[in-house]
This record gives sequence, C-alpha cells and structure tokens, in this order.
Amino acid sequence: MSKKNKQAEWVPWNLRRTNPDIFYFKEEEHIPNSRLPVLIYRGVFHMDDDCCEKWLIEKFITNKWIYNQDHTVFEYDHYYTNTHLVLGVCLGEGQLQIGGKLGITAHVEKGDVIVIPAGVALRLASTGNDFKLVAAYSFEGVPELRKGSAGDRPAADTTIASTQLPLLDPILGPEEGLLHIWNGVPYK
Repeated sequence: MSKKNKQAEWVPWNLRRTNPDIFYFKEEEHIPNSRLPVLIYRGVFHMDDDCCEKWLIEKFITNKWIYNQDHTVFEYDHYYTNTHLVLGVCLGEGQLQIGGKLGITAHVEKGDVIVIPAGVALRLASTGNDFKLVAAYSFEGVPELRKGSAGDRPAADTTIASTQLPLLDPILGPEEGLLHIWNGVPYK
C-alpha cells in the first residue's frame, strides 16, 4: 500500500481507538469459535520501534491482562479454551488467519491490537522478516491450547463457556471498547 493511500485512510485517534473492526465466526466441526467477536483496533499507536513494545506491555499489565513474553502464534489453527488473548503488533506486518478455515485472513501491521476470545481459532498465515507481536492473556494461569483435534470437543466447549470476561479492555481500560461490545453477549 502506498504512503499516499495510508494517509487517505487515516482516521482520527479518538475514533480508531474506540471503534475496532468487529468479526464474528461460526463454529466449525473441530473449532468452537465464540459468540463473542474478535476485535481489531487499527492504528492504536504510532511510535518508534524502541517504545512500542514497552508501551504495549505496560498498557496490558495496567489493564489487568497477563503479559506473556514467550507467546508465539503458530502456523497451524489453534485456540485457547480458558483465556482470551490480546496481540499487539509492535513491528512489521503480517497475515493472521482468524476463525478457522471459514474465517478471515486479516492483514495486521504495527500499531494494530487484536483481541481474540477463548475458542476462536488463530493461525499465522504469513509475515515479513521483521514481524513482532506482544501478547497477553485475560487469565492468570497456564493457557490451555487446543489444535482443533477431533477429540477436543465437547470438553473444550465446557471450558470456554466458563471462561470469565476480562475485567478491563486491554487498551482502553475501563472505557467502552471490549467491555461495551462484549457486555451481555452470552457464550454458547
């Protein structure tokens, strides 16, 4: 995308940070997905490479999300049953397959923050050499990862249904965002 096109698509900060892209996904045979939507906050921050990782980590921790320094987005479909996930792109750009085979391929780049509810499939589709993410979980404990195997359900569905909503939006804290969008949306 040319620099000129990026400027033409610029949206003021106050609109971007509170109006994420919202995506709903239907369950697939081995992927439960969720009634809660995936949220992609576009262009949340614009800062140099040295500051954005630190800013994201501090923002996640301040908003009661558990930072995970060892998080990796795998190149196969996977999902978490006992926690919600937030990813902040602090360097480069890439493609994430979200929602399983019938889902979407989302182009994400530095400045984007992606909130993925428990049960929603995720896969790293492609990246540039400089792609870097910062991740955090809504649950303090060991995230339970599933690969969408035939035997995972219905036990995975039960765990997903008992996963509590986060206390705060990972970026906006007590402001609208996730809390407003997910409020009152029941699990399967």
